[in-house]
Amino acid sequence: MTPTFVALFVFVASWSGVAFQSLAMVLVAVGLAIWFRSAPFSSLLADYRRSLFPRLALLLGIGWLVLALVSSVMNPWTAAAWPSFIPAYIWWALGPFTVATLASAIVRLDRFKALAFRNTFSRYLWLVIAIACLIAASQYLFGWKIHGTEFIRSERRARLLFSHPLSLAYILLLYFPLVGALVVRNPRSRQAWAVAAALLFLVFVSSSRTVQAVLALLTGVFVLFGLGGRIRIIAIAVGLALAVILVGTDNPVRQRFVGTIEQTEDREQYRYADDRIAFWAVHWDMFKERPLFGHGLSYRQDYLDRYYVAHGFPDFKKKYPAHNMYLQVMVNTGIAGLLVWLSRLAIDVMACFAVIRGAAKQGSDRKLSSGNSWVGWVGIATIAGMLLAGLTQNAFQDSAVRFHWTILEGLLLWFTSRQVVADGRDPVTKPV
Repeated sequence: MTPTFVALFVFVASWSGVAFQSLAMVLVAVGLAIWFRSAPFSSLLADYRRSLFPRLALLLGIGWLVLALVSSVMNPWTAAAWPSFIPAYIWWALGPFTVATLASAIVRLDRFKALAFRNTFSRYLWLVIAIACLIAASQYLFGWKIHGTEFIRSERRARLLFSHPLSLAYILLLYFPLVGALVVRNPRSRQAWAVAAALLFLVFVSSSRTVQAVLALLTGVFVLFGLGGRIRIIAIAVGLALAVILVGTDNPVRQRFVGTIEQTEDREQYRYADDRIAFWAVHWDMFKERPLFGHGLSYRQDYLDRYYVAHGFPDFKKKYPAHNMYLQVMVNTGIAGLLVWLSRLAIDVMACFAVIRGAAKQGSDRKLSSGNSWVGWVGIATIAGMLLAGLTQNAFQDSAVRFHWTILEGLLLWFTSRQVVADGRDPVTKPV
């Protein structure tokens, strides 16, 4: 089992639904076990010490997962329940170091194998994009999804093979800054523009208002502060023209936003302006009951139903999770868990600025198009986008989104640690 085969399988599986993502995690574990068994311990220890950021993320991820387990055991309602959530979160906990190890194995390939891997990956990329766009178009036009092994009718929103359209939308949000940077860095590349067009099409047909709003905000910030001269003026003009078209014509994007503002969409309760506020109120009650370590991750729907009933929603059909990833983290693991979880995000931010500042030390002007600093800015934009979008959705708690989140996080931390070593600095110390 070669690293290239594992990497290609992970890429294809990441867009093939949760079942294939789970299979990919098992395959990665088996591949790493084989590699660890054949590699000398001194080499493994050297790789561990060399990878500063992946190592810190690994420790924090394991720490958060252990805290979630302790929270579940401390809750008398779930103390005896088997911690089935561990397999779902183990990829995130171990992922950055795992992805970094896999990436390191691939870059050690000789020139012939590396070229073959790039060509194969390119073919798979275009195949996945083509199939994804065809599936998304048919779901948007005819409204269908896969339930178990059957095709059933559904809302006219693209979801591909994921359980919900929002899973697809938040995954696309993760890749938007990267694709945008590739277009800016390679404005004459037809491939870059084709990928960008496919991403925008998928965002449109997934019909997530939050994701569309965050993408518009990220694009506006980039146009104002990342571009200059005539290009900025052209980009602003194009953006204003698109805004006028969206506001002044009857289109699906405008309809969904107007429905949200005017509260004309279906709403099951009338105590709050939106059902999401009801979710937040109920989960705030849960947080106040166990603020330090939370309720754990082992509770089921009947446990959650009790809090909706206590809050005055006995007949509320949408007894959903918090729809706010920060509140959900606090409900599950309390303030302690939120601090550990935010510390993991802080490692990602530190890694981004390490790349940016490293490029600046080498004479970069910190713009997106210079040196390797663009990688850091892409990371910052991705993190900012997910932090904003997570205000209205459990983005981190969605296993399909978390799978892609972990891959990109691992690649970022691996790239940063590799740059530190390549720059000739001490790989064990913090890069500044």
